[in-house]
Amino acid sequence: MTNRIPLNMPNMITLGRLAAVPALIFIMIFMDDSSPNISLNKTLSFLSAFLFVIAMSSDMIDGYLARKYNLITIFGKFMDPLADKMLFIVAMIMMIGLDRIPAWIVALFFMREVAVTSLRAIASNEGVVISASHWGKYKSAFVSSATVGMLLHYPFFGVNWKLIGWALLVPSFIFSMASGLHYAIGFFRSVPSAGEVLDKGSPSV
Repeated sequence: MTNRIPLNMPNMITLGRLAAVPALIFIMIFMDDSSPNISLNKTLSFLSAFLFVIAMSSDMIDGYLARKYNLITIFGKFMDPLADKMLFIVAMIMMIGLDRIPAWIVALFFMREVAVTSLRAIASNEGVVISASHWGKYKSAFVSSATVGMLLHYPFFGVNWKLIGWALLVPSFIFSMASGLHYAIGFFRSVPSAGEVLDKGSPSV
């Protein structure tokens, strides 16, 4: 018996979003805000933001198709949100070297995503589904918008994208931490055996 990824349209879109992650890394490797070749850096910044927008927008499409045509799979349920997290975390990590975002902010975002993903995996193993809160939806919208602004960085179309990115980063951080805390509380309320599960998974020292 072979385990294969069901290649329906929603999963193919999700795979495309995953493929956008290394593509984004490749583009951003060549970005250098201290370079005298500002024209090239502006082009690369625009391309990275464009790729990020297209990839993140595909999340709405595959979700819509999966629900409409009843094509929801285990692969899609797991990889769809993971692809979104990988996209914005990778973008933020790559922007640390460009001095567009402090490392400590990225570290906290990363820790939040790892914690929530881990709790979701434990809850799923216990047969518990914890619904996404409005905090999480607000967080996703603000984080994506902030990331686009910071990726653009330069003033395109007469808009100060750097300022917009930083302005949106503040509510992004607040909603991210708040939604993470909300999810953790929901987890311990919904999974009575959470303590036992965690203890069994932790070896004695």
